[in-house]
Amino acid sequence: MTMDVLGRHAEQAGFTRIPADIVLDVERCQPALVDALEPLCPDIRQILTGLRQTLPVAPDAAEGIKGQFYRLPHHYRSVCCALPELDTPERLWEGDVVTFKGTELLMPDFDGYLRWMMTARFRGADLPLGLHFPLRINVPPGAMPLDECEREQRMALAVHQRHLRIYGELAQAPVPLLVHRCSTDATVRYVDTIRRHLTPQAFERVEARARAGCGVSIWYYPSAPIRVDDLSTLAAANPHFRIRTDEGERTVESWCRQFARFLHLGFMPYAPWNHGRGSCVDAGNACIDGGFADLLMLVPFESIPDDRWFRLSVLASVTMLCHTVSVFSMSVGPGPTAQPDASLDPLSQMFLRSRLLEQIEATTPPGAAPDPRVLSCFKLDRFEALVDTTCSSDPRPDTPYRGTASAQPQ
Repeated sequence: MTMDVLGRHAEQAGFTRIPADIVLDVERCQPALVDALEPLCPDIRQILTGLRQTLPVAPDAAEGIKGQFYRLPHHYRSVCCALPELDTPERLWEGDVVTFKGTELLMPDFDGYLRWMMTARFRGADLPLGLHFPLRINVPPGAMPLDECEREQRMALAVHQRHLRIYGELAQAPVPLLVHRCSTDATVRYVDTIRRHLTPQAFERVEARARAGCGVSIWYYPSAPIRVDDLSTLAAANPHFRIRTDEGERTVESWCRQFARFLHLGFMPYAPWNHGRGSCVDAGNACIDGGFADLLMLVPFESIPDDRWFRLSVLASVTMLCHTVSVFSMSVGPGPTAQPDASLDPLSQMFLRSRLLEQIEATTPPGAAPDPRVLSCFKLDRFEALVDTTCSSDPRPDTPYRGTASAQPQ
């Protein structure tokens, strides 16, 4: 039997292989997405066939390159495999990838990895990694709960399905492929390990989710999924990661276009009630190729209770994207800036406002019109419109909350 390209890369990198237990398979539940993906990745069906049999597992979680596989800085739960065989390791970043999220608990020395996580800091957080995940966002450290794997892939499926139907192409975001369910033995070992290393309070926060099962989610992305927060670390050690200002302009234009398309498709990039849980448009998930990763926290319009919360969510999403552009701008050009200027975020808001409005109007699907609640956040040209906006909080008639307005006492 001929080994597929990903299996060959795993063998050459010295990765172990474990039997797969697939519980979500995109080719079987949404074959149109794989049809759309095949022109970008001609080997995708062979790769999927191989992954239904076995999954590659890295020997450790060290950052850096192992053959065609690499782990980017701060990617504590994911490892990438570059599919094209390029002539130097530095060119791995040019190729499309299959990304594995959640294989870390299957490594031979996960115990050592968790010990390291109990002392390593998470970006600017005051808690170490091993406690930040359970205490701040209720996520087991170094693992992907199976329910999170499935929810994230189903959200991405819905986004790509609508995007393909409306725009005739996949969104510039990771394409879900498969979800693997970790074995009962692997889950028991994992729960035992985190019990020994976490504080009692942290363990109690995540015990139920961990016992319910862990998984591995597998994704395709058309380039290296380098996020804005990764860029300064990579550029410090690799001068070829410097981004020219004209390249940066194209990245921002792509972010604005995909942001506008999400709104037209009925997905809010961020809602205030998800504070602390991230967003696809924050600097930890906006990719330097102009795409957005981690679609789990997208908020369908129908789940937003009223117009007031809708507008707050639009404004919060824009504010988050503006901050991402600010962080990005500090890493672009020949001399990255170490400390941001206090005026950078407000300037980024002024810079983005017209660009976002332009994309909202340009990407409006044929025969449709932009949601007036979205436009009201960008086209307030009369004081009366501002007053109407600040006073409007009626539930939308097409939301699950449509009955609340008429349920008030008479």
